[in-house]
Amino acid sequence: MMIRASQLSKRERADRQRGMTVIGMLLLIVAIAFVALVGMKVIPMYIQYYSIKSTIESIRKEPQLAQMSTLDIQNAIQKRFDIGYVNNINARDLKIRNERNGRVIDLVYNDERELFYKLFVVLKVNEAVPLNP
Repeated sequence: MMIRASQLSKRERADRQRGMTVIGMLLLIVAIAFVALVGMKVIPMYIQYYSIKSTIESIRKEPQLAQMSTLDIQNAIQKRFDIGYVNNINARDLKIRNERNGRVIDLVYNDERELFYKLFVVLKVNEAVPLNP
């Protein structure tokens, strides 16, 4: 009989202790909101970065790239930037230089977005992309 009474009281305690407190739920909501806010600011930055990279990759695959001048390459990149809604960098900002192996594009830019009052997220890109296929 005593064993049964102790088992019953454990069950009753387990049934009563289900769920979350209000403070726990508020903390969970604040954490989810913060992650969502960071995601809404950071994900578009990376999408734009990969759009720029894919534009440069598409230029690398052009069959007449060897005959194109620096200005022609910049114009082709700018047209693709306009179509892809890339607005934080211009093709004129990309430096195209000649090296032994061929041409290289220096991709250097900063993308800065404000999370909330005086707290920013910054994406710094500084890379050299070879144009030879």
